[in-house]
Amino acid sequence: MTPRSSQTSQVFENLIGYEGFLNILRYYVDLNCFIITKDPGSGTEGWLAANYHRRNASLFDFEKKYGQTFNWDKLTDPEYERMHGKEEPLLLETLGFYDLFMPIRRGKVRFGTILSGAFAKEEVTYPLLKASWGQLTRQTAAPENPEFREFVRVMLDTPVLEGPVLSAYREAMELFANVLVHGILPKAPQRLQELSTKIFSKHFPHSYFMEWALGLPTRQATPLWNTGVPKMDWIRTDMGIDRMPTTVLTAIPLSVRGKKRDPIEEMFRVYRFQRRSFRFARTIPQTVGGPLGNYGALFITSADPSKSRPQRRAQIEAAAEKIHAFAKEELEGPVLVGVGETVTPGETLFPSYQQAVLALHLGRQSGREVVHYKPAVSEASDGILEISGLLRELQHRVETSSLSGMDAVLDDFLKQVLTLSMHDPDGIRLHLQYALIQMRDTIRARTDLSGKEADQLHQNLILSLEKAGTTQEMIFSFKDALEKLLRLMQGPGELKSAYSMEKVRNHLDVHFREPLRVAKLARLVNVSAATLSRHFKKATGVGLENYLQALRMEEAKRLLRTGSLPVSQVAKSCGFKPGSHFARFFRRKMGQSPQEFRKKSQRS
Repeated sequence: MTPRSSQTSQVFENLIGYEGFLNILRYYVDLNCFIITKDPGSGTEGWLAANYHRRNASLFDFEKKYGQTFNWDKLTDPEYERMHGKEEPLLLETLGFYDLFMPIRRGKVRFGTILSGAFAKEEVTYPLLKASWGQLTRQTAAPENPEFREFVRVMLDTPVLEGPVLSAYREAMELFANVLVHGILPKAPQRLQELSTKIFSKHFPHSYFMEWALGLPTRQATPLWNTGVPKMDWIRTDMGIDRMPTTVLTAIPLSVRGKKRDPIEEMFRVYRFQRRSFRFARTIPQTVGGPLGNYGALFITSADPSKSRPQRRAQIEAAAEKIHAFAKEELEGPVLVGVGETVTPGETLFPSYQQAVLALHLGRQSGREVVHYKPAVSEASDGILEISGLLRELQHRVETSSLSGMDAVLDDFLKQVLTLSMHDPDGIRLHLQYALIQMRDTIRARTDLSGKEADQLHQNLILSLEKAGTTQEMIFSFKDALEKLLRLMQGPGELKSAYSMEKVRNHLDVHFREPLRVAKLARLVNVSAATLSRHFKKATGVGLENYLQALRMEEAKRLLRTGSLPVSQVAKSCGFKPGSHFARFFRRKMGQSPQEFRKKSQRS
C-alpha cells in the first residue's frame, strides 16, 4: 500500500506538463497562481508557485506596507471543508479586488487548493480606489498625495476578469485542478487552447508579442522575427494577423495649455483609452494594439503587399485616421497620432517604432494631429552639438520664464535626444539628467529657496527621472520637472509650499511619538500655524492631527502584534495620552480593543 505521505507528491508530479493553463497565466491574465498542497495523512501543507505575475507591484505589496494581512492558510484547513465543501471555487474580496480559490480533489479527498489573484471583476473606477485607499490607510484619497497616486498607478495595472473572462478562468482553473490529480485528461488541452484563443486573446494583450515585434528586450526567449512568423498557428489564431506587420502608429492625449486636469482623472482617462484601444485594433484588418507605457496606445499594422505603393500608403493613412477618430472620441479631447515609416516585411519594426514616438514630439510644431515621420535635414549634423544648442535655448527660456515658443524648443530637444540615443535608454536618461543638472545654478540664483533646499529639489527631480522605466516615462518625467521649474521661476510660492510640506512630513515620520506642537512645525518651514495646517491638508489629503494619529496607530498595531508590552506602555511608547484615551481611540478605529487585536493577531 502506498504511504499517504508519498501519495501527495505523486498527485502533483505532472505539474510541468500543463502548458495549456500555464500559457493562459503567463501570456494573458498575468496573475499569481499558487498550489497549496495538503497531505491527507499528516496534514502537512506546502506552497508551490505555478506562476508569478510580471508586474512590478501589486495590491499585496500595499497590504504588507500598511499592515493589512490575511491568513491564507485558513482557506486550506478543515474550516474550508466545513464552509466551502462543494466542488465550486471560492471568490474572496479584498479592498474591491478578488482572489480565486479552487479545491483540488480526488473523490472525497481534498489534496489542496489552487490560489490565483488578485484581479478586478470589472473596469476599475476612481470611487473604488478612493474607498480602497481609505480602508487600507485610514487616509483621505487626494490627488496631491504621491503615495495615493502610486497606489492608483499599481491598481490600474491589475488584470480585469469580467463577465465571460472570469467564467473562462474558473473553467481553466477547474481543468487544471482535475489534471493535477488525474493526469493529462484527453479533452483538457484542447479545451484550454479554445479558451486561450476564443476568450483570453480577445481581452488581453499577449505578454511579449509587442516587444518581440518591436525588437525590444523581453523577459522571455523568443524566436527570430522574420517572414516565417505569420505561419505560426498562435499568430493567426490569437493575434488575428496572417501577414508581417510593417508599420507602427502611436497615440497619446494632447494637453491643452491653460486647462488643468486632476492627475488621477488623467490616469483613469488613459487607462480606459488603453483598454479600449486593444479591442479597437481588432476592427482594423491586420492590426494589433497595446499600451504605450502608461501614457498612450501603440498599434502595429501592415498594408496589402499586392497593392501598389500609393495604394499601400493610402491604407496606412486610412488606418491612422481611424485611430485618430477613435482616440479623439475615447479621450474626449485632442490627440496626437504618430506614424512611423514602413519597413520591409520580415524586418524588425524598431525603426518604425522609433519614428512613431519621435513623430509625437513634432505634433504641436506641425499644427497637425496625425503626424507622419519625415527625416529632418538637421539629423545629418553633429547630434551632440545640436543637443547642446537646444539645451542652452531651453535653459534660457526656463531662466526667463519665457513660455513663448517653449513647446517647439522642447520638442526639438527631445527629438534630438531620442534620435541620437534611441537604441540606448541609459543614454537618453543621461542626456535628460544632464539637462536638469545644467539648470541647478539657475534654481539657486533666481529663487528664494536656500542652497540646501534648491539642492534637495534638484535631487528629487533627478531621482524621479532615475525611477522612470520606459522612454515615454523618462520623457514625461523630464517634462514634469521642467513644469515644476517654470512654476518656481514664475512664482516660487506654490512649489516651495510643496517642498515645505514634504519637510514637515519627514519630521513627523521621525518624531511622531512626541507631542504635536503646530507652532513649532510652522517655525520649521517659516509659515504661520494656520497656513501650515491648510497647506498640509492640501498636500496630503489629511489634517496634521489625523496624519500624526495614523502614524501612531501603525506603530501601536506593530507593537501589539509583535511584542508583549502592557497596553498602557504601548500607548505611551507611541505618543498617545495616558489613561483610557488610547483604548477608546483604538476601538473606534479598529472595531475592537487593543487586547482583542493582540490576541487575534498573535493567533494568526
